[in-house]
Amino acid sequence: MHKERFRRPRQSEVGARLRPVFDDFHLLRMEGSYEYPRHQHTNYEVILIERGPYRCELNGTELTLVDGQTLIIKPGDFHQDHLRDGQRHYVLHFRVLDPETGRPGMALFRPDVAAGEQVCRGDYAGETWFLAELRLEAEGGGNYAGAVQDSLMEALFWRLVRGLDPAALSREMRQLPAAAARREEIADAMARFLAKNPTVGELASALGVSPRHLTNQCVRLFGQPPARLLLQLKVRRAEELLQYRTQRVREVSDALGFANPYHFSRAFRRLRGYAPSQCSRSQARKPLPSGSVV
Repeated sequence: MHKERFRRPRQSEVGARLRPVFDDFHLLRMEGSYEYPRHQHTNYEVILIERGPYRCELNGTELTLVDGQTLIIKPGDFHQDHLRDGQRHYVLHFRVLDPETGRPGMALFRPDVAAGEQVCRGDYAGETWFLAELRLEAEGGGNYAGAVQDSLMEALFWRLVRGLDPAALSREMRQLPAAAARREEIADAMARFLAKNPTVGELASALGVSPRHLTNQCVRLFGQPPARLLLQLKVRRAEELLQYRTQRVREVSDALGFANPYHFSRAFRRLRGYAPSQCSRSQARKPLPSGSVV
């Protein structure tokens, strides 16, 4: 037997602070020439060239794109298409929202970005697959079609962002990869303390920072202080042990460093809304998820 495993990159981008939402798209095939009136955009627009050249004016700058190139237009941009006979290009509209509030999320580009910097580097002709799938969902209209479209939009969004010059991105966007790596570093360090009850000082020492700095980072990256985060990780691990290894409540309590089963049960119920004994009874014996450790 030959098995190839492809793992998630350790320092992977985390898009939890923004959510691309698909609105619509169309394929424009030109017969003849037309000057589209200059207009201002209210949402993001992606223009992917299938057959060029495509020419436009963006914020006073003339641009020319060839086959496979992609331009991202941001809210507030002034744009005019110079459409010519034989052109074919896709136009896709989307919004970027904060997943928690549903309001407009962080800006993609820095405020003074040049028009040419909004062109993605590389050939995106192969990404028309995403648009074909978006069309299938729009035409099929089956259950969860909107959720599938948003998932496709999110995957396409991050591929396009990866093709932009990092210098063109907003400060918040540039910080996302570093924030993701730090999140994983903190979570990994805390995972080594699941069987103990460390102080914030001990956790901070393991990460080489001060207690205050660790607290600030946990609140900024996870939305909660270190002690609360560690407790959540303990309860999540307890859930795995109860469901997949069918260990007893007392065994799990001891393995995760709780003072006694009562203390463990109270913490578990507070975070999960039900007793740990209910968790173990409701699950048949299952294999432990790959990569899990005590």
